[in-house]
Parts: sequence; structure tokens; C-alpha cells
Amino acid sequence: MPKLTVALTAATVYAALAILVFCTMISETVFLYPNYFHDIPNSLIVADEFTAVVSVGSVMRPLGAVLTLSALVATAASLWSRTARTWTLASLAALVSGLFLLSALYLWERWTILFDDRDQYTVEELNRTVQEIEVAHAIRILLGAVTALFAVMAALRTYRSRLLGNVEQTPLATSLH
Repeated sequence: MPKLTVALTAATVYAALAILVFCTMISETVFLYPNYFHDIPNSLIVADEFTAVVSVGSVMRPLGAVLTLSALVATAASLWSRTARTWTLASLAALVSGLFLLSALYLWERWTILFDDRDQYTVEELNRTVQEIEVAHAIRILLGAVTALFAVMAALRTYRSRLLGNVEQTPLATSLH
């Protein structure tokens, strides 16, 4: 399989997953966050009951892991094929910093405060935690959009390179040189 075919496949899968994760984050924000945060701490109790079987973390963490794995494969393929490296690396940087590190190092702790340890905090402290989550989540959404945009750009650049490579190898193009 030619290098560009591998790179194009990896970049396309990564771009599709990045778009899926971004759209899932938007859906989560629109449908769940207003319900979680409208009447602290009572709304958190209802949210606990609603997410008793499947929580957001039960879906987003594995999906994020699959996205990260596909990003690493796409990055390796882009370095190997020497195509769209900048776009892929930029997307990986946004993914790691915004969707992984921001979530794991900052947001997961705050979700624990709201859902697992809320009895240990005052309502004022819980409301402050909600405000911190909202700001960090806005940053995460922005970086999710950047991740998806750059992943799509990488896939399109790789596709373009593949098309131009095929054009250069046709008999007509060869006779014109």
C-alpha cells in the first residue's frame, strides 16, 4: 500500500473521529450542562440519578482514548509519508492540551467535587466549582474545534497530495514534462 494511501486513511479516520468527538461535546454541553447546573446542589442529585447507568465519562473517556490513538497513528503516518505533518501535529497538540490534559488534570477533579464529594462542600463552593467547569469547558470546546478543523485540513492536504501524485504519474502528464 503506498505511503499516501496509508496516510490518507489514517488522516481521514482521525478527522472523522475528531468531528464526532467535537459534536458529542457540543451535544453534551447543550443537553446536559444546563440540567446539571441549574439548581445546585439539587440538580446534581437529579443528574446522578439520570446518569446512574451510563455517565458522560463512561462514553467520553473511551471515545477520547480512541481519538488519541487515531491521532497518534495519523501523526506517525503523516511523518512517514511526509504529508500534512504541520496540520496533523497542530491537531495533536490541540487534542493533547485541550481535550486530554485540561480534562484529566483540571476538570476531572472538579467533576469529582460535584458528583462524588459534594456533601463535603458548601453550596457556594459548589457554585464556584461549576463556574470553573464552565470556563474550562469553553476552552475545551474551542480546542476541540481546533483539533477537528486541523485534522480535517490534514486529511484534505493528504488527499490533495495523493491526487497530485496520481496526476504526475499518468502518461499524459509524463509526456507534457
